[in-house]
Amino acid sequence: MDKKWTEAEIREMLQQSNRAVERGIVAIYKRQTESEQVAEETRVLNKVGFSAFHAKRGTYYAKWIQSGKNLTGNHLEKGRTLILHYAGQLTKISNKEL
Repeated sequence: MDKKWTEAEIREMLQQSNRAVERGIVAIYKRQTESEQVAEETRVLNKVGFSAFHAKRGTYYAKWIQSGKNLTGNHLEKGRTLILHYAGQLTKISNKEL
C-alpha cells in the first residue's frame, strides 16, 4: 500500500530539503499545459500548475532545473517560497490524485 502524504508533511519536506523544492517546481511545471509552458504564463484557469502570478518565475526555475542545474542562494529561497504556495497541489500529486 502506498503512503498517504499529508499537506503538513509535504510542507515540512519543502522547508527541509532543497531537492524537494526543485522536484516540486518541476512537478508543478509539468502540469502546465504545453502552450502555458511555451508562453511562460497561465492561460487555463484550472487550478493546476502555476498561478498567473508565479508562471513566469516558476517556468524559468523549472527549465533551469531541467537543464541539470540547481537553484542556489536567493533563487533557492525564492523558489522555496514559491513552491510552498503549491503544497496542496503537491500533496495531490504525491498521492496520485492529480
